[in-house]
Amino acid sequence: MIKINLLPRKVQREIATQDLFLFCVMLVIMLMISGGIYAKNYYDISSMKRDIQNKRKEIESLQSIYREYLSIEKGKKEITRRINIIEGIKEGRALPARLMYDLPGLLKDSVWLKRFKKDENRFELEGRSLESESISDFTERLAKISYMKNVELKSVEDTTDDGITVKKFTLNGEIAP
Repeated sequence: MIKINLLPRKVQREIATQDLFLFCVMLVIMLMISGGIYAKNYYDISSMKRDIQNKRKEIESLQSIYREYLSIEKGKKEITRRINIIEGIKEGRALPARLMYDLPGLLKDSVWLKRFKKDENRFELEGRSLESESISDFTERLAKISYMKNVELKSVEDTTDDGITVKKFTLNGEIAP
């Protein structure tokens, strides 16, 4: 199909001029909008950079306080550890006194103790006796004490102490806190 423009050339030029003017106006408006967006983004970025720098300065100024906080926390942990040790000592101080009070009452004249070793809640007791019956009697009495658990006779053997033949015995058990 063939198109024939029947408008005079003058009208064609006016339409083209109007189109060109409209294009230029739209181009200027688009450039202004783009420039506005660019300016806003530039302002926001520079504002954020200033905020970042301010926050870094603030963090640097707080570093000394943070280091002080860390040293206080370290001191607090050390004090807590010491308090726990003292509390552990307080808990364990009554037991040896009670044990020293109870043991002599359990012994007969023919039994004497040589060594008492305690590791945490376990104990080992070494003693001498003139007769086996006294050893078994002592073991039974020791097992009846409320804070002594799992008392058992580990070994009994004949040995000579100062020219006298005696029975050397070893007891094991647990001490309940």
